Amino acid sequence: MKALSIIALIFAGLSIFIPVGGVYIAILCSLLALISFRSQPTLSGITFGINIINTAFLSPSILLGDAASSGAFDTATSVTESPTEVGAVYWGYVGFHVIVFIIAAVYRLIRGTTTPAEA
Repeated sequence: MKALSIIALIFAGLSIFIPVGGVYIAILCSLLALISFRSQPTLSGITFGINIINTAFLSPSILLGDAASSGAFDTATSVTESPTEVGAVYWGYVGFHVIVFIIAAVYRLIRGTTTPAEA
């Protein structure tokens, strides 16, 4: 599991520099960190932190997609014609990382740490 958490950490760091696909790489890294959180909480927690910061503050493509989806750029349509509300796409991506982190922490609290034979 240590190798899995290291791979998740490396790709989470690389996802910061990838313009549009980095958001999806961060989602994959959060899932890998979820799997390895029980045996490697430090590396997996750092991975979650990088992904949350990357998605919340360093991904302008999410904000642009959210504004386009909510109709903020189009002044000709009314608010009722927009497919999403303002912030729905943004909080969907950020919320995914936060929820997965909470699930990982609760799972570790319930199941406890791993023994060397389980790892």
